[in-house]
Amino acid sequence: MSEKDKQLLQERAMNHLESWKKSFATRYNLTQREVEILALITRQGLSNKEIAEQCSISEKTVKNHLTNIMSKIGTRSMRKLLSLFINHAARYISIFKV
Repeated sequence: MSEKDKQLLQERAMNHLESWKKSFATRYNLTQREVEILALITRQGLSNKEIAEQCSISEKTVKNHLTNIMSKIGTRSMRKLLSLFINHAARYISIFKV
């Protein structure tokens, strides 16, 4: 695969990534910050403290965002929340096979 093809593939992947995040946010009425926090947990496995540092917010604010997210989605389980987020992403990834 040429460098140009790899670059095009990477651009398409990034477009799909943004698309599924927007779709998830729309489905559950999440703010951009809430989706950002979910992405940091799922992609990088960051703790609340690490997320707070990276986003320049307090750890309490991170916890409040997570509580709001779980309320909007209708779960009290972080495991269920992350499962929904990852499964939603998997639908988009299956469309875009490398």
